[in-house]
Amino acid sequence: MTSSAHYYQSITNALTDAGIHSPTLVIDKKRFDQNLEHVLSVKKRGFNFRIVAKSLPSISMLQYIMERAQTNRLMSFHLPFLRHIVLNIQHADILLGKPMPAAGAREFYRWHSQLDNSNFVPHQQLHWLVDNNERLLQYQALAASLKIPVNINLELDIGLHRGGYHCQDTFKQALALIEQDEYLTLTGLMGYEAHVTRVPAFIGGSQKAFSQAMVSYQQCINSVKEIFGQAKLEEMILNAGGSSTYPLYDKPGLVNEIATASALVKPTDFDVFTLAHHQPAAFIATPILKMVDKPELPMAPALSTLLRTLCLLPQKACFIYGGNWLASPCFPQNAKRANILGHSSNQEMFELPKESEVVMDDFFFFRPSQSESVFLQFGELAIVNDGKVVDWWKVFDAQQR
Repeated sequence: MTSSAHYYQSITNALTDAGIHSPTLVIDKKRFDQNLEHVLSVKKRGFNFRIVAKSLPSISMLQYIMERAQTNRLMSFHLPFLRHIVLNIQHADILLGKPMPAAGAREFYRWHSQLDNSNFVPHQQLHWLVDNNERLLQYQALAASLKIPVNINLELDIGLHRGGYHCQDTFKQALALIEQDEYLTLTGLMGYEAHVTRVPAFIGGSQKAFSQAMVSYQQCINSVKEIFGQAKLEEMILNAGGSSTYPLYDKPGLVNEIATASALVKPTDFDVFTLAHHQPAAFIATPILKMVDKPELPMAPALSTLLRTLCLLPQKACFIYGGNWLASPCFPQNAKRANILGHSSNQEMFELPKESEVVMDDFFFFRPSQSESVFLQFGELAIVNDGKVVDWWKVFDAQQR
């Protein structure tokens, strides 16, 4: 048995011993902890660490990381989940990771005002992200109508071109508006540079892209310093980074805070050179329901025989419990999604190598391509350590309002 087969057999044994026989999202705690130690190098280098909650949508998981990392900083991307965090992690300092409609922010304040005995204080712990002056004016009107202080972080476009401010007149106008406003407070900047590891060499490559991103960020910081002064700048959140780029930040100076989370579980979307030292720690495990020798096209036995001879149909296949996830098969080795019957979320078919030794009721394993939506489909995460399921971490309720 190969080392890979031994690894997945250990998880299979853990699930079987725990009485699990349906699709399950598994977290390898040992690998998760090792990945977390890598990420915590940002704190050793002098940066603050903000956990991206959308990528690890579980209160238990977030609390575990916060305790290990000694940080209360979270980044939230979804208003229902923001409420979930406010209810359950009341000491959190929360930065919105994307601009929210001002009407959504108004609804948040209405909801929060009706809570009993909440220790969460929005004007101290919550920072709304604003990407343009039209939205900034909406937040200005919101704060004035509610007569409450509102913290604003400005989103910078430092190369990804997904929106945000360039360091131009509109950015300086935003700074001036906030500086003069009775209710708005500028608490920071956020620049996201997820494009860096994807830039091909023929147009400059990753190093050039990262350098240009930092130049753009520095220009915006200079404008903030001109209007607010150095002392105010030193109090601000100067956020950057992501799971694919956090290792590129050597020391503070320009930014003071790095955000990441997916690197802790390393979905396939994060198989990039900067995370070569990380290991995959999240898997979908699901039972094999049926084994099929010499699979055939419906109503075409002779054609099926010919296609198998030409290696256009497999010699062996299986049907799994569930399927059609944002995920890629990782065990059995060289398994691949079959095209005979198309996608299925009920019993999806996968081609297997002729020499594959898996049998009915064995587990089939996938690596998610991302964590943020895939985790939410499973209700609870099975935490596996040393061949045993040691805990269950419930994920956010995607329907919670």
